[in-house]
Amino acid sequence: MIALILKDIVTLKKTLLLTVTISIAIALYGIYENALFMVPLICAMIPLILNAIAFGYDTKSNFEQFVFSMPIKKSSYVLSKLFFAFAFGLIGSICIFVLLMIKNQMSLDNIAFMTLITLAASILISAIQLPFILKYGAEKGRLIMVITYFLIFGLSTLLKTKSDFLAKLMKNFSMYSMPMICLGILAVSILIIGVAVKSSIMIMEKKEY
Repeated sequence: MIALILKDIVTLKKTLLLTVTISIAIALYGIYENALFMVPLICAMIPLILNAIAFGYDTKSNFEQFVFSMPIKKSSYVLSKLFFAFAFGLIGSICIFVLLMIKNQMSLDNIAFMTLITLAASILISAIQLPFILKYGAEKGRLIMVITYFLIFGLSTLLKTKSDFLAKLMKNFSMYSMPMICLGILAVSILIIGVAVKSSIMIMEKKEY
């Protein structure tokens, strides 16, 4: 699986540098505007772009036919496509942890939960994208990516307009209700990720090369 990840990194080297630069610029703007939610949203969106491009390269070069002529598990191929989501999600979660600690407006437990949710959300969105691209191909799968873009930007606009309300709402949660809500979100996210990954592996197993 490491070799598959390295292949995607090398293939997307120029695109990766550009997207990272843009991501840092947008994240810094969000921090400057006190819109911290932009950090996890960007970390969730960028892997979608990278995965779509990586699948496009794989399709044009018939990489799947080549790679599965070797003793490489199809599950490894599927999991390798979640690397960018995990990497950007990890970076985003660390940034959120540091920023929330600096702001010092939440307890350490709640900050930890928000950090984990940021990581899970990034992986979740890419995991949902996977079965569609593997089933319908990179071209048709981009429709899901476009829909996701609109959902992410719509969510970012909503969060920006309702940021004060959300801040007050979170402060009103009791010491016990907030952790329970976060645990519920994490549990549902992990369940959906598991189903999406399993579905992706099943789709790959049914393909003939």
